Amino acid sequence: MQNDKFDAIPIPEELNHAVRDGIKEGLRQRKTLHRKRTFSRYSAVAAGILAALCAGVLLASNPVLAAKLPLVGHIFSRIQEKVSYKGNFSDDAEIYIEDDDAKGLSDSKTHTAKAKADPLSGEQTENPLVQTSGGLTVTVSEANCSTQALYLALCIENKEAFPADFIKTKNMDGYLPDYDTLSLETNSYYDVPGLTQKDRPGGGGHPTPYYIEGQFVDDHTFTGIIRVSLDEDLRSSEIATNTSASGTDTALAGNAQTTVLPAEFTYYLEISDIYADLLQYEEMQATDPETHEQLTLSEPLKKHYKGKWNFAIPISMNKDDAQIVNINRKNENGVGIGSVEKTNFEIKAELLLPEGAQPYDYIVIICDANGKRLESQGNAVEVFSTFGRDTKTVYVYVCDYIKYMDELKGDNRKLSENALFETEVHFK
Repeated sequence: MQNDKFDAIPIPEELNHAVRDGIKEGLRQRKTLHRKRTFSRYSAVAAGILAALCAGVLLASNPVLAAKLPLVGHIFSRIQEKVSYKGNFSDDAEIYIEDDDAKGLSDSKTHTAKAKADPLSGEQTENPLVQTSGGLTVTVSEANCSTQALYLALCIENKEAFPADFIKTKNMDGYLPDYDTLSLETNSYYDVPGLTQKDRPGGGGHPTPYYIEGQFVDDHTFTGIIRVSLDEDLRSSEIATNTSASGTDTALAGNAQTTVLPAEFTYYLEISDIYADLLQYEEMQATDPETHEQLTLSEPLKKHYKGKWNFAIPISMNKDDAQIVNINRKNENGVGIGSVEKTNFEIKAELLLPEGAQPYDYIVIICDANGKRLESQGNAVEVFSTFGRDTKTVYVYVCDYIKYMDELKGDNRKLSENALFETEVHFK
């Protein structure tokens, strides 16, 4: 697991506040937090441009050309290989809004979808998946949902130009990712018992999307993909439900109530702030509580777009392509793997531990059929991407976390001889 990948992952705003409030707690939790962070112009030769357009050659590298082609409804196909959570999301995607009228875009740099006609009256009505607030128009155009995660494609259009500082792939020296990131302040819930708005009130500590990865088509338009971890949401619901029922989470193992998502559900995403760091910093002073050393921290300034973008998104989950292989084996110390689940986009293993052991003391690594380590799917450290890899056969290893990070340093060749547990898994 490479440190630069962890550092490339955006840190949630609340984490910055935690550091601001107490360095000591941040130092104590360093290991756990480390895992969570896991990280133009074109030539105007008419004949050449027309030929390139027909062949689709210049679209990915030329934002000016891309801006004049259909955008909404095609976001997945444009950027699904650029973000840190890659996948063929455009395959079998739900397309809510599609604008294939290239002529209608003319020279405009915005691509907001048109209003829909009411099927009974024929009158134009506002599309609930296109909302404008605070100078930004946000469009939810596509979705693809597996049993592990929901992927949403969004177009964010700014009436005024976004700050150049937001476009770090173009304007920041040494910026490693080939995608840009916008931070989000959100609340999210489902129309499913245990996951409703009442069950997941705003500020309740449950996971919600806090960033979106993608690309700027131009200075006014950002297209990106949000990954929603259904696993985290379901786990959060189970803990909340059972803690409420028992008064403590110690009863979870014996009295767990499992929340299950149906094949069809509604996902509610409420966005109240869209923002990003500027390439300007302010200094702040802090004291290390252990050494009492005075520290000077540099905090990036931010540009915020406050508003109200509330979406009710109908979701169809693809359960047919999920494969689960039950392993249910442990070593003599009780460390092992329960099952391995694979979808079209990602793969994960269920870690089995002895009573009293802490999951953060261990790390699960999955390698493809060629023995090469799979990449983490975004910031989900132990959920791995299957994109572009042979995963009909995979090799699963459980390692001591400290030993893996400090000694193995991600060296796949040493995994087998140093793993606490390993298994080979075959899929159809």
